Amino acid sequence: MKIHMIRFALAASLAAAPLASHALGTNEKGCLVGGAAGGVAGHAAGDHTVLGAALGCGAGVLINKDRVKKKDEEAAAKKRQEVAARKAREKRQLAEQGHTEPHR
Repeated sequence: MKIHMIRFALAASLAAAPLASHALGTNEKGCLVGGAAGGVAGHAAGDHTVLGAALGCGAGVLINKDRVKKKDEEAAAKKRQEVAARKAREKRQLAEQGHTEPHR
C-alpha cells in the first residue's frame, strides 16, 4: 500500500509541475503533461509506464503545438481588427476635419 501512495504522489507532482513552470517552453510543457498522463495510463494498462510516458510525451507536444498555433492565430486576428479599427477611426476624424487624405 505504501508503494502505491508513493507512486500516486510522484504522478501527482509530475502532473502539477508544468502548471508552475513558467521558464519552460511550450513543447516541454506539453511533453511533461502528456508524459505524466501517459505514464499513469500505461501503468494502469499493465505495467507499461515508460512506454505510456513516451507516447504521452509525443502526443502532448503535438496537442500543445496545435493549441499554441490556434492561440497565435487568434491573437494575430485580434491585432488585425484593432489596426483596421484604428485606421477607420483616423480616416473618420480626418474627414470630419475637412482633410482629404492623411498626412505622412
